[in-house]
Amino acid sequence: MKQILLYLACILALTACQSDDDETPQPTPPARRTVVVYMSGENDLSPYLQLDINEMKAGRKLAAAGECLVLFVDKASTTEKPFIARVTTDEKLDTLYKYDEDFYASDPKYMADAIGRCISLCPAMEDYGLVLWGHANGWVIEKDSIATSNAQAPRRAYGVDSGNNTQVRTGKWMNIPTLRKALEDVGITWTFIFADCCNMANVETAYELRRLTNYLIGSPAEIPGFGAPYYTVVKDLFIHDDKELYAQLIEDYYAQQDDINGHTPLTAIDTQKTELLAQATRPLLQQVSDFLRQSAATQGMIYYYAWDRRYDREKTLYDMNDVMRTALGGDNPEYLAWKTVFDQTVYSKMSTLWYGNTIYISDFVETKGGENRFKHGNESYGGMSMFFPMEKYNDAAMSHPYNESIRKMGWYYAVGWSEAGW
Repeated sequence: MKQILLYLACILALTACQSDDDETPQPTPPARRTVVVYMSGENDLSPYLQLDINEMKAGRKLAAAGECLVLFVDKASTTEKPFIARVTTDEKLDTLYKYDEDFYASDPKYMADAIGRCISLCPAMEDYGLVLWGHANGWVIEKDSIATSNAQAPRRAYGVDSGNNTQVRTGKWMNIPTLRKALEDVGITWTFIFADCCNMANVETAYELRRLTNYLIGSPAEIPGFGAPYYTVVKDLFIHDDKELYAQLIEDYYAQQDDINGHTPLTAIDTQKTELLAQATRPLLQQVSDFLRQSAATQGMIYYYAWDRRYDREKTLYDMNDVMRTALGGDNPEYLAWKTVFDQTVYSKMSTLWYGNTIYISDFVETKGGENRFKHGNESYGGMSMFFPMEKYNDAAMSHPYNESIRKMGWYYAVGWSEAGW
């Protein structure tokens, strides 16, 4: 809370971006909970931005009047600069602050400023939630040199901003450690961070943000461009009980799709438990690493991302539970003890069919008796990814040096990958 008071005291002294209005915007009356939606939409998701805002307006009617939903909005527009607005109970946007110049929403300095302004303009009496809206790629840090088209653009974890108001997926991204630093500068411990963007339910990101939020909610896989059904999930963001909140949010997100078109797998990660999960994982990594050195060891394993789907070497972000269970054996007491800690950390709704363009479902799902099941059994699905360094990522034709870039993540050191030869 000390940081909030600091923002209230000095926000007018910030010179990075000034408001068009001469008068200082007045804070709204304190809410019970304030949920900040950070909409990094200056990219090819811009057409979905207004659609989601309209859904938020409709969904806001279903939440109590004493709550606050405040948006930071940056869209691909040559006429409209970034702004901050509160969604009212009568389906309107109450603009609280307008910036007089454009900037990269993926710049950590501007991100911290924008979120800090949202909080100072819409303070809460009890707690805060954060929604990250935009593009993401899990923890993955990818180099820039191979970018030759929009489809093969480099990705750097979260929030690409084109920087020129074009609807493309190239521009400035934000690494997860940089995201952590930006949120640290805001000075809030969030009740939850809901990542309405691709691949964010990974243990590396959850561990990196463990001191900033109680729960990280997101999908281990790709999500559709239209994202969350905000007309139903906005009310969920204000549920007082944490476990009821994420269970209902996952249920409502899952329900917007069906068994024919696929579901979006969504997961809630108790970030406070990730340190215990690291302790449980560390003594098992050498055995797991030795298993993964075998030829075709990952065949049939659940993965959530592939830079190029034609090549096994490009498949990354494997399901953490599937790898651990396959490598150690499902009946192994060591695995069962580890699984107990995993189950305390992760809550997810299983689906053997989900929306996604960067994976081949047939790689790890088969049909038996008329029902879809994972090739390693339905017990293999865990709903949270983890990166496992492997020799295949040292292939000379490999697009990105994953085995090197993982060393930028705190999880790499927490589980002792170097001790396992990586």
